[in-house]
Amino acid sequence: MARIGIYGISSQSGAAYLADIVSEGVTVYGYARPSDHGREVVDAIERQGGVQVDRPENSLGEVSHFVPLMNSRVGHELDELAACDLIIFAHPSQYHEETARALAPHLQRQRSEVPIILSPSRTLGTPYLWQIVGDGHPIISFQTCPYACKCYKPGSVFIKRRKRAWVASCEGRIGDHCIASLRRLFPQILFSGTPAATSLGNIGAVFHPTAYLLNLPAIRAAQAAGRPFSFYQEGIAHNSVVGPVVEEVDQIRLRIAEAFGCEVIGLRENPREDEWADVMDRVQQLEAHPLASLHQHRLRRAELLQPIHDAVVSGQHWLAYTYGVTRIPGESLASAIGRTPNFMNNSVPQARYADEDVATGLVPFEALARRLGIACEPITRVIDLYDRETGGNVRATGRNLRGFSLDYLRRYLLGELSWLALAS
Repeated sequence: MARIGIYGISSQSGAAYLADIVSEGVTVYGYARPSDHGREVVDAIERQGGVQVDRPENSLGEVSHFVPLMNSRVGHELDELAACDLIIFAHPSQYHEETARALAPHLQRQRSEVPIILSPSRTLGTPYLWQIVGDGHPIISFQTCPYACKCYKPGSVFIKRRKRAWVASCEGRIGDHCIASLRRLFPQILFSGTPAATSLGNIGAVFHPTAYLLNLPAIRAAQAAGRPFSFYQEGIAHNSVVGPVVEEVDQIRLRIAEAFGCEVIGLRENPREDEWADVMDRVQQLEAHPLASLHQHRLRRAELLQPIHDAVVSGQHWLAYTYGVTRIPGESLASAIGRTPNFMNNSVPQARYADEDVATGLVPFEALARRLGIACEPITRVIDLYDRETGGNVRATGRNLRGFSLDYLRRYLLGELSWLALAS
């Protein structure tokens, strides 16, 4: 098995990746920036010799446990990170370009190209990274973070849930060995050769920034009163003002995908529910009769979902294959969110919902919509609200797509650039 590097073990998902991958007997180098927090995390992991994993009650019967580092290491050395066989970026996507700039000189000293995993990439992250590390550099973009997790103290991670399935687009010169390594570690992955499946499948940009910013007065009021604010339930599912706006942002995303010629499922004008039902019926049959091996069960589920691996799907359909929320045709996105078990408890609003997902989601969505002549007023309104809150100009600093022609973006999203490889 390849030696895997993780950039960002001081993040929530970085700690989860470290624990899970080391648990598989794989050698890992976990990198944290030498900030106060990064040093605190590295010191804690080294002091205790591993990572504490805390789990709630779950259907797998997995209990809280300690994962020893074994032959793996943690630290602050970019040279050691660059010497790994593949590198996972496990920190917020608005920092990916900065990370690539810091890492690029170290990558250039390696004998072969080191694949980078963007977890997640959000929208059109790879073209920006290619400007730094070189066109066609092997990159795999995760549509979403595999974990719902929190870090309450350095050296530990609370894994609330691992997602049932997620799409990963293979971009650039991806070798079979890289895909094989990831498939062994994460059998839930649906590999795609169509970057639109992840870039335009950016669900974080739908769920997070609109609900966070439109609910900000209520969030602040709850904080002042000393009571929790349930982000998904109070902020979307049971919010008759915000819920429909979140769904309209989702539909704009799907209209953009349709305009580029992508496969789309869940567009209001053409939902394609029968095709979706055919796929999910087979998945539900598997869930009713699970395989004895969890690894084999996850592999089989991914195989059954493969017919949709190149599609851009609605938020409701995403919840169905990611969290097992059975699709009800015609149901609103707010209602589907309200039925999602993972969103019922401890869904705490986080500032990163705006700081990350406006710059790397809404800004490129708006830029694409305007070029394509698609109305996007709800997205524009949320971006304007973010700028008023921060006093900044996120259209200038975020992924505004300046410098990329519409033809280049179309060919990239459809997987038509010469160095894009379709994973089998």
